[in-house]
Amino acid sequence: MKKLMVLVSIIGIWGWFSLAQAQLDTLTILHVNDTHSHLLPYGPKDAAGDWTWGGMARLATLVGESRMTDPNVILLHGGDVFVGDFMFQEYVGVAELGIMKALNYDALELGNHEFDLYPSTLKYVLNQAGFPGGGFPVLCANLDITGDPELGYFVRPYVIKEYGNVRVGIFGLLTDMTNQISNPSPVTVLPPLSVAQAWVDSLRIGHDCDLVILLSHLGSNYDQMVASSVSGIGIIVGGHEHRLIESPIQIGNTLILQAGEFGRYLGKLQVIIGAKASFKQKDSGLSLNKAKTEEVIQSWKYEMETVDSSVPAEPTLNAMIGNLAAGIETDPRFGPVYSQVIAQAKSEIKKPLGEGLCKDNALGNLVSDAMRSQTGTDIAFQPQGFISQTIYKGPVKGADIFQAVPYGFDQVSGLGLKLATFQTDGMSLIYGLEFAVYNLPYAEDFFLHGSNISYVYNLANPPGSRVDYSAITVNGRPLNPSATYTVTVPDGVVPFLTQIPGFHVNNLSVTNSFEYNVVKDFMISHSPVAYYSEGRVIDLASFTNPPEGAIALSDVVDLFRENGSINNQRVAERLKCELASVHRYLEAGNNRAAARTLKLFTIYVRLESCLRHITVWSSKRLVYLADKLGDSIGYPLAKISENETGEVKPEEFQLLQNYPNPFNPQTEISYSIPEDSHVRLSIYNLLGQQVRLLVDEYQGAGAKRVVWDGRNENGESVASGIYLYRLEAGQYVETKKMSLLK
Repeated sequence: MKKLMVLVSIIGIWGWFSLAQAQLDTLTILHVNDTHSHLLPYGPKDAAGDWTWGGMARLATLVGESRMTDPNVILLHGGDVFVGDFMFQEYVGVAELGIMKALNYDALELGNHEFDLYPSTLKYVLNQAGFPGGGFPVLCANLDITGDPELGYFVRPYVIKEYGNVRVGIFGLLTDMTNQISNPSPVTVLPPLSVAQAWVDSLRIGHDCDLVILLSHLGSNYDQMVASSVSGIGIIVGGHEHRLIESPIQIGNTLILQAGEFGRYLGKLQVIIGAKASFKQKDSGLSLNKAKTEEVIQSWKYEMETVDSSVPAEPTLNAMIGNLAAGIETDPRFGPVYSQVIAQAKSEIKKPLGEGLCKDNALGNLVSDAMRSQTGTDIAFQPQGFISQTIYKGPVKGADIFQAVPYGFDQVSGLGLKLATFQTDGMSLIYGLEFAVYNLPYAEDFFLHGSNISYVYNLANPPGSRVDYSAITVNGRPLNPSATYTVTVPDGVVPFLTQIPGFHVNNLSVTNSFEYNVVKDFMISHSPVAYYSEGRVIDLASFTNPPEGAIALSDVVDLFRENGSINNQRVAERLKCELASVHRYLEAGNNRAAARTLKLFTIYVRLESCLRHITVWSSKRLVYLADKLGDSIGYPLAKISENETGEVKPEEFQLLQNYPNPFNPQTEISYSIPEDSHVRLSIYNLLGQQVRLLVDEYQGAGAKRVVWDGRNENGESVASGIYLYRLEAGQYVETKKMSLLK
């Protein structure tokens, strides 16, 4: 209680946020969303080990500057203030709300995470922070509060602001998925579209508002649905999916905004209301958009301000947040989570879903591996909606790890979710995976990352029939629908699994291992940690358009080269060269030649896997994908004999960059010739003197490889330096450089 009393003193500490001289026909809308208790900076670290992105004290500086220079500033938050950092675990949201009061927010839309600890906790926190009388409007217009009418004392559906003769109505909508992914009961979140038009009409007609703003926690896809079906909304200020919309999406007369996540950006929209005065463009050089978004909005301009280390922190708030952080580090449950480096991340361990064919991400793979390492079960699952933030390359602190897996609240430890184990059957896993991809691409929360399990789906198929059951593997073996498997998940996932029709949860056990501690210990023991997308989960939708599928498969080669699964640049280039030929054949409608080249691609993959240039796992993924692409073009590769691949010839002359480069003591030079030709491949020094003649003969069409051992014609090692290699084949001549280092 003493800490809460100290936090309440945040309110009203500043007098420097004075309003600029009003320009009555212009509004300035500042907005953030999904800040998730990120009071301190976060993200990549500088040379001193300090986080470089975000920070509420930096955000305060930008807000203060706007209030001093821009007309009629409205500061809005699109929801999810709570949950995401140790700040919430220690101060349960009072700190965030106190700082927002000090910044004079005009409105906050409730996010789904505001209900994670039930409406009773939300009311308690709002009361401790001085709401509603001493706070700003907290909005949500699609709540049925029959089961908890007291919530109506703290939350209202709308607020009306007046600027001279301009009346602005702001109302809020929350995703009704909150009923499934959070804990609003006994309150119910109503479908947003069922109430939206009525509230707009009430504000525009009943309250004579000139401009209606929807403060949304729906996600931009749903925002676009609202804009398309509800008339009279001038601006939608959004949140929920953490999307950075750098230029407003315009649907009809409505502008849709969203400012990313964690306070890294501050969106700034300036609109002219009516035609009462001209709009004075600033020196920023931003373009002025003359398209009307409603009769009342005559023009607008938009910028996304970056909140980073280039923005000075407001000193008073910076000191206060520093004291809050110190309070957390003196709590024996947490310790030096903001100041002590405990591991190193060798790569950026990304949170967004993978792109193209490989949909698993690095963070989901890391967390699921860490969980299974702790429990020893057959499988571990980590839903996308239960991870929050990328772990950035470089030094890693406890706060970085907790921000990645922040959900749940244990009152004793102050930590989040625990690990749970259970038994299930293979058929249940099929049902679970089908459910995981059912709502894609509109809702990613239930997407399952896995350890020791891989699966394939096709987003182009109807929901409910997307997963390729034959491609599900556990421990590298096909899934047995009747077998029993042991599974680990965060304990907060279990209620969702039990609601999936046909999914069985047997012998459930909630362990004493907290997910945060498990991931932390795993990273410490594996430091420096490198994790990537690696094709544990594959989406075959790209193969519905075979030429695009060939490009997508080439992107997988790049991914495997990046994550080290292909450890030889020459091999990667050779595979990409073959796939480029596949693409050209497909574009020309020669599907048979494309299939032959795909078959040749699989032969190369298997060969290079035997030579340990490609890991066994990745070679199997590449061969599987090539087979599926062959199926999609109507020529299953299994029906093409390896002898037929000899008929496939390169379409053009090509000389590739040698590999490795620089090299010592030898390097490999690859080239291809589309027709039988006399080939001459020579090495020259920079004086133009021939050092070595590697090839001088008539060769048949095909792809070739030659090794140069760094010796001249006399067998003597040549000196370090730059050398040229020149290919002459028929009328084709090309020269490239290479470096020998000794």
